[in-house]
Amino acid sequence: MKLPSRLCLSGLFLLLLAVPSPAAETLNTMCNFLGGDYITYDYCVSTLGANPESRTADGHRLAVIAVNLTVTNATAIRSRAEALSRTTADLIVSSSLRNCSSLYGAAVPELLRSANATAAHNYTASSSVLAGVLWVPTGCDEAFRTGGGGGVASPIRKENDAFSDLTTLAKAVNNYMAQ
Repeated sequence: MKLPSRLCLSGLFLLLLAVPSPAAETLNTMCNFLGGDYITYDYCVSTLGANPESRTADGHRLAVIAVNLTVTNATAIRSRAEALSRTTADLIVSSSLRNCSSLYGAAVPELLRSANATAAHNYTASSSVLAGVLWVPTGCDEAFRTGGGGGVASPIRKENDAFSDLTTLAKAVNNYMAQ
């Protein structure tokens, strides 16, 4: 019996590398479905795909990753707002930052509830909790708009926008899984 040549084996190996894994297909399929008015396909793939686990994740694991991103992000924003509140000389900005820190601090336990619900495959409950914390960035920004007679620009506006985007993505992924 003649053994396959190395060239044939090399070609077969390259062909196998070109075939997407089922998990990659799961990420692409989910993000393609979610891509629309609020979440773009590219944002979905780049955000979830940044986690190395997403390469082998099924839909459930992608939902867990999405919610965990919101927990991490809210925790970081709370810490940043608190740190900035201690270093700014402007009392109005400092007060507004402390307000933001409190809002994000209160959101973290809720996000952990959402993470637990997702882990338990209770996607509807998780989505409901995520919907409840979507107001946090707006509340934070409002503290700057209404503070001090005319308001000031929020130094954490980008962070607020990122949290809103991440939470919207996590909510959409949980809604997708609830179907």
